[in-house]
Amino acid sequence: MRRGALLLVAVLLAPAALSACGGSSADLVVYSGRNEALFKPILDDFAEASGLQVSVRFADTTDLAGTLLEEGGSPRADVFIGQDAGALARLGEKGRLAPYDGPALDQVPAELRSADGTWTGLSARVRVLIINTEELPEAERPESLFELTDPKWKGKVAAPNATNASWIGFISEMRLKRGEDETRAWLEGMKANGLAVLGSHTDVRNAVGSGEFQIGLVNHYYYELEQREGSPVAQVVTDQEPGGFGAVVNASSGGIVKGGPNPENAKKLMDFLLTTKAQEEFAGLNFEYPVVPGVPTEGLAPLESITGTGIELARLGPQVDKTLDLLREVGLES
Repeated sequence: MRRGALLLVAVLLAPAALSACGGSSADLVVYSGRNEALFKPILDDFAEASGLQVSVRFADTTDLAGTLLEEGGSPRADVFIGQDAGALARLGEKGRLAPYDGPALDQVPAELRSADGTWTGLSARVRVLIINTEELPEAERPESLFELTDPKWKGKVAAPNATNASWIGFISEMRLKRGEDETRAWLEGMKANGLAVLGSHTDVRNAVGSGEFQIGLVNHYYYELEQREGSPVAQVVTDQEPGGFGAVVNASSGGIVKGGPNPENAKKLMDFLLTTKAQEEFAGLNFEYPVVPGVPTEGLAPLESITGTGIELARLGPQVDKTLDLLREVGLES
């Protein structure tokens, strides 16, 4: 551990360990669907700055959201952090999040937070293709997601599993923009083309970086991380032509759990995550896009230069279960 007594009280990975997470020894309990390596350093800095003992459970966003729903009116967590906005929007609709009105909230673009203040984006990301440059010359790379069902890509593409919140959000946006039938057809085409469903985005980027697959579907910062580890990779921001589908822009998001045991400390964490310091860490450590103005990014294309889908993130909440059902029906759940 990096900081001694003020570091996280517990890093809980297994569902069975949850009972250890909600004890009175912690000043703040966090459920985090963010990857531990990407998010723990920022929580460590909060613990040091605040002097609070912070207990965190790192697990899959979708699974943690289900746990919080099961806990009902007696939640063990104070703050919920998700990979994407869809999980937070769903929890907000279910009445599991409390309104938050922090000093920096108005600086977050309206499209990256809820209108009622129950959740806000903390860092933005773009869905891209990660490409192995040794296996796939630039002239041969696809420019659209919808090219990937072509037989020439058979057995050459990898994606994360269906419980991954960013993947769910991506498919939800496709359903909202292109409709159920076209999305199902695309998924069935990808399955017929031998789409490899791996465990996580990290597995996908590593597999493309090693040359096991030519193409992976990931968030942009996984390309940045793989490239900085020395792998021969590039990225493609897809469907940027006029009138095209656009790139899916989503946001890791956070919210205060309604009825959580430590609401004042929960607000302190949310305030911290929107400070310039924390936003610089999202950008500097993880190559994510900050959601408050004035924070520089390192080597990233300006977010405003990327054409998105135009789908409001708040619309993703009601789509989570329907998207999961579709992925299971097609047989791409694992």
